[in-house]
Amino acid sequence: METLTLWYIMIVIGIFACSCSQLILKKSAMIEHDSWIESILNWRVIISYSIFFFSIPINITAMQHGVELKNIPILESLGYIFVPVLSMIFVNEKLTSKILLAIILIITGVFIFYM
Repeated sequence: METLTLWYIMIVIGIFACSCSQLILKKSAMIEHDSWIESILNWRVIISYSIFFFSIPINITAMQHGVELKNIPILESLGYIFVPVLSMIFVNEKLTSKILLAIILIITGVFIFYM
């Protein structure tokens, strides 16, 4: 497999990891905390922000290895697909028709961009 393709895959993995961290933040927000400090300094929030932080070097390294900057925002839009799907699976949220339409439009936009 071509090295550049591996970096694109790494970016998508980083986006998926960030989507998972958003889900962890959502779960943390659903929990009643005794104080605002406890709501910020709990293990879920710390892990979530750590995942966000460690995804940044993935994007920087990928751009150093040939992934063009114009591709990063397009790939980042995949997070808008991952989060609702993960929420449906792990938080039992419903996928409404508006969310499904948005996901279809995002996928269509990504395919059009790369044609």
